This record gives sequence, C-alpha cells and structure tokens, in this order.
Amino acid sequence: MPTTPVRLARRTHAERSQQTRQHLIATTIQIVQDRGLEAASIHEVAKTAGMTPGAVQHHFASKADLMMQVLAQIVADQDASGALWPSPQLPLPERAHAFVHGLWLLIYGQPRFIAAWSIYLGSRCQPEVVQRVAAQRQVLGVKMYQGFCQSFPELPPVPETEAFVDLVLSALRGMGVRQLFSPDNTPPAAQLQALARTVVLTCTASSVQPSDTP
Repeated sequence: MPTTPVRLARRTHAERSQQTRQHLIATTIQIVQDRGLEAASIHEVAKTAGMTPGAVQHHFASKADLMMQVLAQIVADQDASGALWPSPQLPLPERAHAFVHGLWLLIYGQPRFIAAWSIYLGSRCQPEVVQRVAAQRQVLGVKMYQGFCQSFPELPPVPETEAFVDLVLSALRGMGVRQLFSPDNTPPAAQLQALARTVVLTCTASSVQPSDTP
C-alpha cells in the first residue's frame, strides 16, 4: 500500500529572518569570546557566518546595532531564574552555597560573561548603546533582587537589603573579570565559600529580633 509523503511545513519569511538573526548573534558572540571585541566587524561576522556583509546589514544596520542585539541575547541567556534560585525551605547554609555557586556556574564563570562586558566596555563611547545597555541591566537587576528575596526571606525588603544584593552580585562580577588573569582558569573556590558565609551571616543577623527588655 503506497504511503502518503509527509509535507513539512514551510517556514515563514519572519521565521527565516529570525533564524538568520539568531545565527548572526551566535556567530558574533563566538567571535568576541575567541578573538575579542575588535575582531567582530561586520565583514568578519559575515565571513564566519557564511554570508555577505550586505546580508548582515540587512538584519543589523550597524555594528552598534548588532552589538546591542548580542547583549540582549546574553542578558536573556543569563536570566535562568528557575535554576538560580534555591528553595527557601532549604537550610540557610545550603541555600547560600547553592545560590552563590549556581550564579558562578550559570553566569559569572561563563565565557559569555566576559564577552558581555567586553561589548559593554567597548561601546562606552556610544551613548545610545550605553543607555540601552544600562536599561537592560536595570531590568535584570530587578529580577535578581526579586529572586534573591524569594530565596532568602530572612532579609527584609528594605534599601539595605537591595544594597547587600548589589554587593553580592558585584563581588561575583569581580571574580568573573578576575578569570581573565587566571592562567589555569581555576574557579575561585575560597572566595565563593567566603561569599556564601557572608550571605549566611547577613541573613542570620537580620532574623535576630531586638529584645524588648531595656
């Protein structure tokens, strides 16, 4: 009995365009990670992606536009909130360890983190790009703060807590940048443990209620 051939659904023009954009973004990220920001010219991106410079500019009008989309993709990839946030039911030391090490493994210890900061620093003389990057970072910062407060309900929703969360993230960013100068790319185990202990101590101090007795 003859079989009826299966017809594959044809992709729409919008789907093909989106796939091409994703391919170009992924290619650019790889170039930045392997060879640095300066190597990621429109010409080099086109060559590596197997396209012409004109085809790349059809999707991205300029290198700045391409870099913005690269940053947006990296930020989206970093927003792995389901994997980042440990359950508040876990014991505090276990939670703090899981949180700090999870952030390191998923975000700050990744080559894409260095690529993101290379793009950001390389675009600092382009006000429009810097402004949009700052807006994206602000949105991500709000998500990180909300997730932190859900995982560590011991900390009250006050400005001091927001400052502490920013301090924790700043420490992790510093460790990530430090990897540039680590010849063997060894994870900063001692620093991560110290940061986890700091989270535990801060949460413990915040959960201690002042005595009513004079």
